Amino acid sequence: MEALIELCDLIAQKPVQLSEKLAWICSRCPPPGYLLAGSPRVTRSQLNAVLAIARFLSKCPNQTDLRPKSAVLEFLQSVPASFRQSFWPQSFGIDSISVFFSEFLGYVLKATELLPDFATEVAGFMGEIVISASTIAGDEMEISRVFLTSLSHNFPPIVPSDAERLVSCLLDQFAIVGPNSPKEVMPPSPDTSSQSSPIGENHFQQNGSSSPGNEVSNVTGSSSSSASRLTDDAATVSSRGTGANGLSIAWRSSVDQLGMNLGFNDGGGGGGGAAMLRQQVASFLDESVENLKKQEIAFKLLGHILDKVPIKPEHLEQVRMVAKKQLQSLPAFLKIRKRDWTEQGALLKARINTKLSVFQAAVHLQIISLASIDSDGKSSKRLLLETLALLIDAAEACLLSVWRKLRICEDLFSSLLSGIAQIAVTRGGQLLRVLLIRLKPLVLATCAQADTWGNSQGAMCESVMKTSCEIIEFGWSKDRAPVDTFIMGLAASIRERNDYEEQDGKEKQAIPIVQLNVIRLLADLNVSINKPQVVEMILPLFIESLEEGDASSPGLLRLRLLDAVSRMACLGFEKSYRETVVLMTRSYLSKLSTVGSAESKTLAPEATTERVETLPAGFLLIASGLTSTKLRSDYRHRLLSLCSDVGLAAESKSGRSGADFLGPLLPAVAEICSDFNPTVNVEPSLLKLFRNLWFYVALFGLAPPIQKNHPPTKSVSTILNSVGSMSAVALQAVCGPYMWNTQWSLAVQHIAQGTPPLVVSSVKWLEDELELNALHNPGSRRGSGNEKAALAQRAALSASLGGRVEVAAMSTISGVKATYLLAVTFLETIRFSSNGGILNGDTSLSASKSAFSCVFEYLKTPNLMPAVFQCLTATAHRAFESVVSWLEDRISETGNEAEIRESTLSAHACFLIKSMSQREEHIRDISVSLLIQLKDRFPQVLWNSSCLDSLLRSVSSELPSALVNDPAWVATVRSLYQRIVREWITSALSYAPCTSQGLLQGRALRMLNACTLVLWNYEFYAFAGIPIHFNFYLEKLCKANTWQRVQHTTDVVSLLSEIRIGIGKNDCWTGIRTANVPAVMAAAAAASGANLKLTEAFNLEVLNTGIVSATIKCNHAGEIAGMRRLYNSIGGFQSGTTPMGFGLGFGLQRLRSGVSSQQPQPESESFNEILLIKFVGILKQYVNIAEKGGEIDKSAFRETCSQATALLLSHLGSESKSNLEGFSQLLRLLCWCPAYISTPDAMETGVFIWTWLVSAAPQLGSLVLAELVDAWLWTIDTKRGLFASEVRYSGPAAKLRPHLAPGEPEVQPERDPVEGIIAHRLWLGFFIDRFEVRIC
Repeated sequence: MEALIELCDLIAQKPVQLSEKLAWICSRCPPPGYLLAGSPRVTRSQLNAVLAIARFLSKCPNQTDLRPKSAVLEFLQSVPASFRQSFWPQSFGIDSISVFFSEFLGYVLKATELLPDFATEVAGFMGEIVISASTIAGDEMEISRVFLTSLSHNFPPIVPSDAERLVSCLLDQFAIVGPNSPKEVMPPSPDTSSQSSPIGENHFQQNGSSSPGNEVSNVTGSSSSSASRLTDDAATVSSRGTGANGLSIAWRSSVDQLGMNLGFNDGGGGGGGAAMLRQQVASFLDESVENLKKQEIAFKLLGHILDKVPIKPEHLEQVRMVAKKQLQSLPAFLKIRKRDWTEQGALLKARINTKLSVFQAAVHLQIISLASIDSDGKSSKRLLLETLALLIDAAEACLLSVWRKLRICEDLFSSLLSGIAQIAVTRGGQLLRVLLIRLKPLVLATCAQADTWGNSQGAMCESVMKTSCEIIEFGWSKDRAPVDTFIMGLAASIRERNDYEEQDGKEKQAIPIVQLNVIRLLADLNVSINKPQVVEMILPLFIESLEEGDASSPGLLRLRLLDAVSRMACLGFEKSYRETVVLMTRSYLSKLSTVGSAESKTLAPEATTERVETLPAGFLLIASGLTSTKLRSDYRHRLLSLCSDVGLAAESKSGRSGADFLGPLLPAVAEICSDFNPTVNVEPSLLKLFRNLWFYVALFGLAPPIQKNHPPTKSVSTILNSVGSMSAVALQAVCGPYMWNTQWSLAVQHIAQGTPPLVVSSVKWLEDELELNALHNPGSRRGSGNEKAALAQRAALSASLGGRVEVAAMSTISGVKATYLLAVTFLETIRFSSNGGILNGDTSLSASKSAFSCVFEYLKTPNLMPAVFQCLTATAHRAFESVVSWLEDRISETGNEAEIRESTLSAHACFLIKSMSQREEHIRDISVSLLIQLKDRFPQVLWNSSCLDSLLRSVSSELPSALVNDPAWVATVRSLYQRIVREWITSALSYAPCTSQGLLQGRALRMLNACTLVLWNYEFYAFAGIPIHFNFYLEKLCKANTWQRVQHTTDVVSLLSEIRIGIGKNDCWTGIRTANVPAVMAAAAAASGANLKLTEAFNLEVLNTGIVSATIKCNHAGEIAGMRRLYNSIGGFQSGTTPMGFGLGFGLQRLRSGVSSQQPQPESESFNEILLIKFVGILKQYVNIAEKGGEIDKSAFRETCSQATALLLSHLGSESKSNLEGFSQLLRLLCWCPAYISTPDAMETGVFIWTWLVSAAPQLGSLVLAELVDAWLWTIDTKRGLFASEVRYSGPAAKLRPHLAPGEPEVQPERDPVEGIIAHRLWLGFFIDRFEVRIC
């Protein structure tokens, strides 16, 4: 079935192309007329086909085939026959039938929503089917019940006349089993046969107490009295409002009164109440679970009918009364305690679940019935008030019931509140004031339930919050006064006090629960409503409580309020944000003042929780929620200032570690710095705050260990009882294991990515220790006057640098300066070890994102002390080791991770290339050293087009500082670049000569493109007779070449002209390289485009052949561009060629994820499609000629392949997303044609265009290689070229020796296998070249 469903979904996407598949599925359905005659029996395959066809209709509304509709309609009409078990396949149980009906009717309902004609046909007979199913009795009732159950969830349309009949039928057969009201306890009715109908037992009586006119609710206070009480509440809310701090509900709902009347409360009713209770329980027990299920189905069906079709007023009133009676009995049912039921265990749970489902269906029906009344009449207002009273009483009953934890009870509560919200928006909000009066006690009652609120919100509190939000948002624009009163009433409840001496212990525990939950509810309301007026209404009360009220001292109330204000601050309203941040900052700093004092020993545990958990979580929440650039910048400055103050205050605490105080703030700092770009100009004040932060991070050992001796582990302690051995602690911070919470370690890594280099504006600041000394408190054990502390910091600094600088060489470095240098080492090493050394900023990975830009900033500072300079130089090398380790750890990654790795490598290499032009000689030397090491460790960087372009551009363009009149410096830098470029290109050619030449040709091609495109455009316009002045194009040509510096371009030309590769001894490199392999050099000659005989020794001049090949490629690209321009200028033309059906491969589609290959065909064929048809046809002709043994014009074949390659690359460079399958077929033919032809000339062409493709479009590299591997395997299977000769061709007659098999050898085939072997030799050389590039 799964395969049939997948096929159905494919057909729905392409119904025209896959019409044959659709016809096949239709043929598997029951034959036309079969289901409507006699006693049909369907097979399992027929049911699967019908289900698939119904799914197809629900997904494809625009199809024109009538067979699917006919098949579904006929099966629907045969539903009455399906009530017999003989209709279904053998072993097709009732559960399988239920699943089938559910899925089938679900698809039918979706189809009727999409297809109006289909909906009309279904509605014409659906009513009869439902009426038939509802009146079935006997053996067929079980299946009809299953059908009705599925129908109650997916009800298709019916005509109004059938709707009236169905409603009447349901009402006639419907029975209210149980009391009409809590006091009208009905005597047990005789248990009539359960076979009477699928949904009913007794007959609904329309007289007596059941009459709409005479019906009176006997819940203490009738519905009318409830409505009157609702109205009175508006005037007397103050006298019946919520109790003081106890929040006990002063008003009595009908549930409470009902409990007293029935004697449910202990001591409340005596024996009479107990008897009444037993009668009530017995009356509910008289309703069998089976009958309850029937009631649920009936209610749901009535609800669907009212929702789809208007019915007569008398029927509507009867339906409303039936639902109302259920609502009236709901509180009494839920008031019954578990021990009062005679049933227990699974039987009782099944009864409770089923009965609550009936109530939920009745609530839904009642709400739908209200939508059909005249909302402007006086009677409707009274009816709405009655219903509102019933819904609120029922909601409170759910809330107080012992069954409130059941999922169905939570769903019922949600349905009741949804109905309350719908009533609130009726009549233009006229009932809003009365509703909010009753809603507030319900909200408080919800908050009073300890088990409805916890660490994670329960379903009931979520429903209350959702309903409150809907009502507040509606009332905000309609009648704001009662909304303000409602919100302020809830907020004021947290400030009320209680006389604790007059309350017992149990009530004392209930008080904070209510307050805590109200606070959370108000915070949720603010977040959901997201209005500054609401925040400004509540936040002052919260802040006042925190500063002056009960919440000013440590406790659960204060923790909850702090969490609430932080959630409101993250909404981004400036006033509330600033007030909250100031309060939280002051609160956090105040915690440090009590550390170490006698007062700290008597603090409540909540005080520690506030400092360690609540306040840091609030800071993090604000950092995550703020979106305004202005506020994020302000918050970043405030948090860094707080960290600086905390570090300074904590540094002086004796016997404690500052990590305990600074560590909890780090996650918030990491989040607020996540979008900070460290490469922009940073204000000195902010830069000093970053410096202070990292100073304390290094001082307190909060950074993750940067030596890999020990991996970071979970915190072994959060408090150090003493400073202990300073040297041991400092060394442990460097080498591990990590001493603190691992979340702090991750936060430090994220902060590093957004931290600018710690160099302030003053160039002398590193020599001036005043600012650094100010980061210590006077008399601190870690201050500059403590030589022991200084020695410990120097030892840690030496260890962090990997021993590159000895401790003895740091004797001139003070303790604070050593701590600063240690912070720099931590920062710059962590930058590279955490994410490869890529800074925050835009998503592109360019040279400007390399973290080496930060490392080199320190080295630009003039007049550094020798020891400091050694440390900063060692830091640069230490950072380089980290990035090398990061890259090596990801060497086996594939997919997106591999792309990130290669982009990171390219960004660092490009920056190092750029840094070789720095004026500082030591920076140039370090750049060259690191670049050479990077090239040796990761040879793939040699063939990175960005790196090669950066190198050649550096030689051929002006130097960044060339305006300085220093000829010696200019000459030195140019000589350095020329040496590096020569070594770079030579090394690249020695490993992969094909790919390297392709890249060099691509560089030359880009230089020639500006000229050629302009000239080709001019020639085509002239050919078309369009008057265009040549001077116009000449001006463009000059502008295109303005970037070119002739003087420096000659340097590149001279440099490249010196490079030669060839067969035999090569002086350009030492040792055995890939280019020493003859097959690779033969492929390199083919890739260069040179016309050389492969059997002779040769020396290939890289420059000359590269320019020639680049010119050829440029000409072909110009041809395509010129023809496209001409085609567009004349508006295209009509072609009689039939559009091709591109059916091969989806390779290019993988390169453009999410793009559909189905594109509408324009009337005028596109330029790309015309050429695609042409090139694909020509390439196929070459394949046919080769298969027939004919001769192929090698120059024409080369010309065609080159033009096709130019077309393919031009399409990749455009934004067009059409003809993906066509270009995929073209790419496959370009890869396979040389293999089909299998001659040296064809393979030379193949190597030339393959190199062109992978060099110009690196994203095609994997796809081209995959196609070539498939083609190679195909030559093995078909025994071509290298794999053509077999044992039977050996022996003297075949001119091969020795004679390997007895008997006379067969004559060699007509086609000389040597040509195929030479072609495979070229092909193999190209493979070796590409594998060298891919594996490195």
